[in-house]
Amino acid sequence: MKAIDVKAIGNYNISVSFDDGVRGVVDLSYLIQKGIFRELSDPSLFAKVYTTGEAIAWSDELEIDALNIYAKIVNKPPAEVAEKYFTHPTD
Repeated sequence: MKAIDVKAIGNYNISVSFDDGVRGVVDLSYLIQKGIFRELSDPSLFAKVYTTGEAIAWSDELEIDALNIYAKIVNKPPAEVAEKYFTHPTD
């Protein structure tokens, strides 16, 4: 599961598409009140959103794990999404 496209669409919302066909809009306005994410209150910076595949980012230091965004879109806990996409070797 990788984010393949992300766009800022106003009011601190992003539209995200994933390589498995999942797409959705996520409201990130709650983030602009927290720590380093306060920088995103600048709409011109928020609009510079991009994806690395594994992250939704605005710079090398300012990013969110794409798994968390995916989980918001499909309305499931991140741990449940991770179980589906990531396996661990067994002994």
